Parts: sequence; C-alpha cells; structure tokens
Amino acid sequence: MPDVRGVVLGAIHHPDTEEYLVQRLSGTDDGTHFHRFVGGGIEPGEPSDAALEREFREELGVAVDAGPAVCTVENLFELGGESHHEFAVVREASFADRSLYDRDSFTGVDGHDTGERVEYEAYWRSLAELRAADAPLFPAGVADALASDDHVHLVSPSDADVETVDGGGA
Repeated sequence: MPDVRGVVLGAIHHPDTEEYLVQRLSGTDDGTHFHRFVGGGIEPGEPSDAALEREFREELGVAVDAGPAVCTVENLFELGGESHHEFAVVREASFADRSLYDRDSFTGVDGHDTGERVEYEAYWRSLAELRAADAPLFPAGVADALASDDHVHLVSPSDADVETVDGGGA
C-alpha cells in the first residue's frame, strides 16, 4: 500500500488570455506525457499556501502569491509501474513579478525532495487545449473544477465522483 502524500498545485491564470501555466511531464517509459500545474509536496505542519510559494521558488526560481483553494482532489494513479495516492490542493496563484506573464515558457527543476533532478518545461495552455491534448491535464477533473464556481472534492481518476462541497464559488 503506497503512502498517502499531500501536494499543492498552483493554477496561474494569464491575465490577458484564457490560459494557465502548466508543466509537461513524462508519464512512463513508453513516451506518453501529461500536463499538471506546477507544485509539489506539502511538508508536515506547512500550510498549503506556504508550500505552493516554496515550490515555485524551488522549481522555477520565481515568487508567487498563493490565492484561494479551487478544489481538493484525492488522486489515485499509477506512474512508472508504481501505485500512488495523494491529496492535491489546487490553489489559484499569481506571479509577484507581473513581467513574468510576458514569458512564453519556463524551465523548471523538480526532485528537490527525492534527490532526482528532473527538468521540465512549463508553458501557457487554455483549458480547451488541455482537454483536447494528447497529453491530458492531471489530476482528472481539475479543468472542470476551474471552469466551475463551485468548490469541489474530486476522486480521481473517476470523473463521475464529483461532489459539490460549497456552492459559494472561489
């Protein structure tokens, strides 16, 4: 049984477009890929907003301001032949330096907690592009949560298990 991991992901929405900053990651050794928002592990006792700001500093070398939580996702998945179980808090976020919105892409470095250095590219994509892409946005259901005014708890990978927690909006 895998350990359950807490993670936080930052949904940075470009102020001039309908795009979000996403990273493209390799899913397996067979060359498949997927997208997700930039973020990472939450340390014990660390609030998710502080964890998000730390993860952006560590991975992209940039400062962000963490915003409100959009959703929480219970994410059960296989990656590299291993089972994983995580609870992901997806938060709105914004760049502290507004000039960063002018960049087309970013090179990130992950693996600070494991010692395995993994480089990735992060770039702007619309939710429509992510829904149509051959590299889907994970965790499943996050694009729908962003398009909704409701806070939700998702159990991934089943899109049918969306439960409204608070209809008050983000």
